[in-house]
Amino acid sequence: MIEWADTPPTFDFYIGMIFMKKILSVFLSILFVVNIVPLFTAFAANDFVVDDGVLVKYNGSATAVTIPSEVTSIADEAFAGNTKIASVAMHNGVLSIGNKAFYGCTALKTVSLADNVTYVGALAFVNTKYLDDSTAQYLTIGKVLVDYNGTSKTPVIPDSVISIAPYAFLRNKTITSVTIPDNVTTVSEGAFYECTALATVNGAQNVTYVGADSFTSTKWLGSKSEFVTLGDGILIAYKGTATDIVVPETVKQIAPNAFYKNTSIKKVIIPASVFVIGERAFLGCSKLSELKISEGLQLINNEAFANCTSLSAFESPKSLRKISKGAFINCTAIKNVKLTGTNLDIGYGAFAYCTSMKYALLSSEVSVIGESAFEGNTALLYVTVPREIINIQSNCFKGCSKLTAICDIDSVCASVLSTEVMLSHNRGDADMDKKVTVIDATTIQFYLAGIKSISDTALPFADADFDTSVSILDATYIQKFAAGLM
Repeated sequence: MIEWADTPPTFDFYIGMIFMKKILSVFLSILFVVNIVPLFTAFAANDFVVDDGVLVKYNGSATAVTIPSEVTSIADEAFAGNTKIASVAMHNGVLSIGNKAFYGCTALKTVSLADNVTYVGALAFVNTKYLDDSTAQYLTIGKVLVDYNGTSKTPVIPDSVISIAPYAFLRNKTITSVTIPDNVTTVSEGAFYECTALATVNGAQNVTYVGADSFTSTKWLGSKSEFVTLGDGILIAYKGTATDIVVPETVKQIAPNAFYKNTSIKKVIIPASVFVIGERAFLGCSKLSELKISEGLQLINNEAFANCTSLSAFESPKSLRKISKGAFINCTAIKNVKLTGTNLDIGYGAFAYCTSMKYALLSSEVSVIGESAFEGNTALLYVTVPREIINIQSNCFKGCSKLTAICDIDSVCASVLSTEVMLSHNRGDADMDKKVTVIDATTIQFYLAGIKSISDTALPFADADFDTSVSILDATYIQKFAAGLM
């Protein structure tokens, strides 16, 4: 790329040279079109960092910016803090604008050609002239309501809107009711946060997502009891006092923060109708000890059960597809987990620092063990890793100092555990001699009779039938195996 000593020559400079010299006009015209323009284009293009359609960062200094045609999404903070940009022209291919994308762009006054935008993140245009100087009653970008500047106490959201952006009505103390039309499918986090006079919510029949704290500190929410739902079966809050909760079968989603830090509930039963548990839905429910989830659930979102310090076990339904980041982090009472699903993806730190966990049984339906998934589980003795798992990410068992892995492919376990304890004993090897014989069955019988002890390290292998306990059934299993009957 050419680096100019001061400022790049202008188009007028080149054209002036052509007319002044009066020679080689055709040559210079061709040179201008073929060489100079691409150099200017390359210079501008390098201002944009684009990765697979996502505009990650703008590094330029122009006051008027045109979003490149290949961009479909503008990432979080892509333009944040740029105080020179005054206008941005998008195009119909741009669909989403991330959190704080233009935050602090204090000179930004004009946003155009954003007709197809369907998502605008939190604080995307905060501290911009575009937002601060707007006089529009309903300020929209594409199909998203970004801000309400009206004076009506009973606003009716326009039919053209499909999404209400985060904090669009933040702390509006005058509105008493709001009508949400059928086209709206998303009410983002904090949309009506601290709208203290808001007592009535009309419509919203087709809403399929409600973000955290969307109606926190409103009269509408304060007047509700028990299970508070909105839209298409979304449980947004629980206002009851029961310790044992059975979620109604009319519920399809449990919204973010729905039971957040509820320190009364001890048992939760989730019906087959629920397919999503939102972010932090049960975070900090410190007395929750029993969780029963029916077939039908597909997604457990970020930190959904984080810091549930009384939860003792977790068994996933076969319908589950994703356990997201930190979903069960710091659940310090969990002793065992049994994970199955449909190509189940265990996300980053999903079960990290569950310091009482001893057993983790992963079925062949598990496809990914994410980074740090079981990190810091200092009591973990064994985890089954079936042959079918091909994506085991780094540090997934970091700090599991007591771990002995039972795997179908020793090389996979070795590469994952690294410096962790790695033994090659087989299921049923109660005496740890790396063979399974009738002697192991006898060892278990003596152990159950109190005649002989089995070490903590050997106990996982004595559990031959993988039911997380050592019983006479394990001895029978081993005898059958040794006799060639299995």
